Amino acid sequence: MAVEKVTLTFLKRSMTIFGLCWMLLGGVPLYVVAQDLPGANGIPAHPRILLQKGRKETVHEACRKEGCWKTLDEMVKKTARELLDEPVTSFHYRGKTMLPQARELFRKIFYLSYAYQFTGEVDFAKRGIQEVLHACTLDSWNPQVFLDVAEMTMAVSLAYDWLYHQMDVQEREQVKKSLVEKGILPSYDDAFNQFLALDNNWNQVCNAAMVWASIAIYDEAPELAMNTIKRSLDSSQLPMSTYGENGGFPEGLMYWTYGTTFHTLMLAALEPIMHDQIAAYYSPGFLASGQFFVHMIANSGDAFNWSDALEKHYLNPAIFWMAATTGDPSLLWNEKKVLENMDFKGLPQSRMLPAVILLGTEFMPEDIPAPSSKAWRGKGDNEVVTMRTSWQDANGIFLGLKLGNAHEHHAHMDMGAFVLEADGVRWAMDMGMQDYHSLSSKKVNLWDSSQHGGRWTVFRHNNYGHNTLTLDDSLMDVEGKAKLMDYNDTGTFRFAVGDLTDVFLRKDRKVMRGVGIKEDKLVIIRDEISSSPEPVSIRWQMVTPAKVRIQGNKALLKKDGEHLSMIVKSSTPTKIKMWPAHKQKAYDAPNKGVNIVGFELLVPEGKPAAIEVLLIPGSSEASLSSPSLSLSEWK
Repeated sequence: MAVEKVTLTFLKRSMTIFGLCWMLLGGVPLYVVAQDLPGANGIPAHPRILLQKGRKETVHEACRKEGCWKTLDEMVKKTARELLDEPVTSFHYRGKTMLPQARELFRKIFYLSYAYQFTGEVDFAKRGIQEVLHACTLDSWNPQVFLDVAEMTMAVSLAYDWLYHQMDVQEREQVKKSLVEKGILPSYDDAFNQFLALDNNWNQVCNAAMVWASIAIYDEAPELAMNTIKRSLDSSQLPMSTYGENGGFPEGLMYWTYGTTFHTLMLAALEPIMHDQIAAYYSPGFLASGQFFVHMIANSGDAFNWSDALEKHYLNPAIFWMAATTGDPSLLWNEKKVLENMDFKGLPQSRMLPAVILLGTEFMPEDIPAPSSKAWRGKGDNEVVTMRTSWQDANGIFLGLKLGNAHEHHAHMDMGAFVLEADGVRWAMDMGMQDYHSLSSKKVNLWDSSQHGGRWTVFRHNNYGHNTLTLDDSLMDVEGKAKLMDYNDTGTFRFAVGDLTDVFLRKDRKVMRGVGIKEDKLVIIRDEISSSPEPVSIRWQMVTPAKVRIQGNKALLKKDGEHLSMIVKSSTPTKIKMWPAHKQKAYDAPNKGVNIVGFELLVPEGKPAAIEVLLIPGSSEASLSSPSLSLSEWK
């Protein structure tokens, strides 16, 4: 009864932010009515989060039939056994957050709880309970950074649910009390619950945590649990609007993985409770975003890592949920390669590995087909295009073009940038994100994205560190937007043409960029700049990990025993040169082993310019006899 009384106070304090969410949703009353959720006597027994009836049997059967799933299952259990002798998680702050420790707690509890559920060995449960009781002794879970609360709450909710039958009455009460007072109730405090009105990954992660906690303690505090689930389902509609109509996602692949994984973990936990009704709480664009994920992974298995993202692709539970929900196993093509090759290095450090097993084991690698299309365009405010010569050939050509803008969450000034793989080598690369702490610890205002904000002083974030054009040695326009103007995904010439005019601070010259794969043999990058009464200097560049040998307007790139030829055709004579991808500021990452190859030219007043760069893989027998075509002639 005490919990319910305290809840009413926090519910009243939350109405300001909750009302804002409602207005942002257009005032539509999306709240679930009480009868849409079961009473305490209608909710499944513990364990109920992700372990609904039949799931254990599915995992056991998959491990019996398929070696990759057996290996992953044994990896979790082996890691859990190693955790038995480790000390409990030590919590400390790094700046304002303890997020790394919160995530480590989640990893430990997920592995230990999984091992207990799938072996029955009580030692795993006791060790997990030791971890969670230690976490419950903290004064708070740091609601000032609510992601900390979210990851802590996910961990403690899972322990309460999966280890419930090994806890004594006093332990259950302590854990439940912490879930309510340190997890759920701070989310009703206007000082901390800004995530409810956000449309990004913070919303998804924090709402998932509140739902897991509510499901875990549903029996003991049904009114609080029901209100919290209803509120989270409502609030979670905000990020639905950021997924484009065909699944394009504006924050890039890494933050798709982060936010969408937690969102699907929320939905998967609610499915046994709400059944078909849960489908009302995700959008067609959200469901289509599995296409975004599968097409952002190149033939090598590495990601097209525009925005804040890393190249490495790991197994994640979200894409398995997407494949099951859409009935489209081709979404798992990249997972198929990881599973078949057993490319599991580093996976024991992933807190999501048990979730991958739980949501993934209904799929066998041999039953996963290749996607039907070799090209894809992501619609929305941050448009992106990818194309490839093959899904099956790891040495095939992969080409990606990033358009869009630099004002989305986690954005870079990468409008017009491209990446290129061929013969198993990434020749044109995106250096990716720099560790946030390495910048914030040096007092870089990383989240100031205004035109002259601290974010754009970072080399990896601005246009000087990307495979795009720079005009007049200037930053791009943070408010500008590059738009896709033409696109072809069939025939012998797959291509995309973007209008980059608006992304430059000076708007007096129309700037168009086209990229394409011709006859599955070579890549063309063509730029057309219109005339203007004022001259303009142009820098064309490509970031590469290859060694480069230059001869006039040609260059030979070599890496890993392969080579790529670069040939420049320009209306203004030019010579290729190289620049080091060096640090501009003391806080910039060193970017070792990376070069920038390109050229500079000055376009006089009153004159247009056309630049065409051919990139020819060493394995290709491409003919260079075909004449250059203007972008308007690309068909």
